[in-house]
Amino acid sequence: MRIIFTLLAFIFFLNATSQSYQPKHIDFEGIDLLPPVKIPMILAGNFGEMRNNHFHTGLDIKTQGVEGQTLVSVDEGVVSRVRVGAWGYGLAVYIDHPNGLTSVYGHMQSFSPTIDSLVYAIQKEQQSWTIDEVVLERNVKVSRGEKIGLSGNSGSSSAPHLHFEIRETSTEHALNPLLFDCYRKKISDHIPPDLKGVKVYAITEKGYMIPGKSHYYSVYLSDGKLKANGGKAIDVSDLVTKSSYMAFAFHITDKLDAAYNVCGVHHTTLKKGDKLLHEQKTDYIDFEHNRFLNSHQDYFEFKQNRRNIHKNFKTVINSLPIYLTADGLVNWDNAAGKYYYEGIDIHGNSVRLVFDIVNSSSSPAENPFKKSNNYYFPDSVNTLLYEGFQVLMEPSTFYEPLEKIFKIDSTSTYLSPEYTFMESEIPLHKKFDVRIKANNLPENFPVNKLGIGVISSKGYLNFYGGDYVNGWLESSVRDFGTFVLLADTTAPIITPLDFYDNKSISRYRTLELKIEDDLAGVWQYKAYLNGEWALMYYDRRKQKYVIPLNEHSKPLLKSGDNEVKIYARDGKWNEREGVWTVKY
Repeated sequence: MRIIFTLLAFIFFLNATSQSYQPKHIDFEGIDLLPPVKIPMILAGNFGEMRNNHFHTGLDIKTQGVEGQTLVSVDEGVVSRVRVGAWGYGLAVYIDHPNGLTSVYGHMQSFSPTIDSLVYAIQKEQQSWTIDEVVLERNVKVSRGEKIGLSGNSGSSSAPHLHFEIRETSTEHALNPLLFDCYRKKISDHIPPDLKGVKVYAITEKGYMIPGKSHYYSVYLSDGKLKANGGKAIDVSDLVTKSSYMAFAFHITDKLDAAYNVCGVHHTTLKKGDKLLHEQKTDYIDFEHNRFLNSHQDYFEFKQNRRNIHKNFKTVINSLPIYLTADGLVNWDNAAGKYYYEGIDIHGNSVRLVFDIVNSSSSPAENPFKKSNNYYFPDSVNTLLYEGFQVLMEPSTFYEPLEKIFKIDSTSTYLSPEYTFMESEIPLHKKFDVRIKANNLPENFPVNKLGIGVISSKGYLNFYGGDYVNGWLESSVRDFGTFVLLADTTAPIITPLDFYDNKSISRYRTLELKIEDDLAGVWQYKAYLNGEWALMYYDRRKQKYVIPLNEHSKPLLKSGDNEVKIYARDGKWNEREGVWTVKY
């Protein structure tokens, strides 16, 4: 993708459209849906649980520790989308229902024969195992309770289970399945949410946390009541900062009766006296804004201490539609008083904390953000225009104000100096534009092989590629770290694991191989048997590529000599073919 930098002016608009909570007008009590499995519904994860960079958008249903459990359509409908890949949902089916809902089944092991035929036809058309295709026009109908496949552990799954979603078809918003009586009544839950701590912050009027101005207080059960700070009032005097407000966040999770897995809380409220300061409900999630979890949670508490801390305030760029009341800012002059926090799960179990705040401050600390030239701010366009390195970040690229960091190491062994821009641990909401000057390249250098790499603080290099434009290499990245210019001129390496020239494969069920690329990564791979395309998939756990010898591929083989050809290319169009002759 070509990026054009205009050095005199950058004109961008804030694209994090503000949203507010709007209840869904769905008959959650009257709609009757079948369970997607024929075994008891025991959850390993629920809707709204905090995950890396997103809220969980469905139910993770345990499959008794094994793959191969029967999956059924929860209602009559039409297959609307199919996905196959090594990551994400793995093998997945989407079914649109007449009631305006879509059901989603992820991490499957296999599809039913009808759906499998559809999937294979698309894979053959595209000559690719990896697909993500809308298939409504193919009119593949399923009946209520019809088998659609078997449960599995495909994609980014860490153990056998079914990832199950209910979406509103018109918006594609993921709905909390336990809002539906037919599912909530099948899940036993008598355990209230687990409140573990409260954190107090100094924040700006835009909801940005002021560095070094927060305290965490553990919450314990004592004398039958939950108490923060050992039951003593919380003194916020050392947090008081000029041009700031007080705000809170709470360390809270939930569990269900039948499993010990940590789940997310559904509904929370915070009051000062009778005044409602903040209220949150995770009834539905808009995928377009789901990554704003990184703003909703205390990101660094999650990464460093594994604490699920929900802020009871929001920044101006947070567009999650989960807040009924999203103020949460308290003037320091009015900070003292009694506060009431309640967490409620989807079954109505609740936990409550009452705590006192005192403030004896008479000399507020200076606000570091007043020196605005030292910081990048999330709601602004931010640029760095250096002689050989330039950056453009649109609003909502990151979540909190960032103290500017930029260093240059001219002793680099790469094709450019090493430009360290910000800290690699900082989360980013979306990609930003970066370009590096390509100076002093040898004559006739293959500039189409150039790319920008970003090195993390732990030494990992992420290769982003890029386009060569007027002496600059331009790319879009979603990492901070150390930026370098380098080239990838080496094609992927193809290594057969269980076949070679003149090897007999007559008793084989699969052919297996490795395809490795050390920089740009394997972007495309294909297998051909006697000149005809054959399906080949990537087993990410075993890190190998597999050609199944089945009803699709065996007809391509003949008695005697057979040609196996493997094609692979990386992200910089370095290509390699390997050809072997095997016996059958």
